[in-house]
Amino acid sequence: MTAHAHAHAHAAAVPLRDFNLQPPRSHDRITFKTADDGELAGYVSKLGRHIGNGQLFAWVELDNALPGSFSAVLLTDVTSCDDCGAARRQSAAVNEARRLCLADYSGTLADQQRAVRAA
Repeated sequence: MTAHAHAHAHAAAVPLRDFNLQPPRSHDRITFKTADDGELAGYVSKLGRHIGNGQLFAWVELDNALPGSFSAVLLTDVTSCDDCGAARRQSAAVNEARRLCLADYSGTLADQQRAVRAA
């Protein structure tokens, strides 16, 4: 068996990750397929549900695009995930990592509202 055939047989034996059951997390770098542009990559900012059909999607800040350029990516279109978001979030807390433009600021807003009420 050639190395290529062996690698193909191994890849067929390894089950692919179901991203609907194990979705990527904030700051994970993912690749995904699109009908128009082929395969793209970017960083997950947050997950959301489609209002009409309830499908789970990720807001993804695209690589090689202007900062703040996002795409709503259905989790069924995700092809890979590096699962390194937790380390990136920790690094961002000490200003050592890429910061995403879109994030969940609800905790910060709640803190600010509590501070205003306390004053």
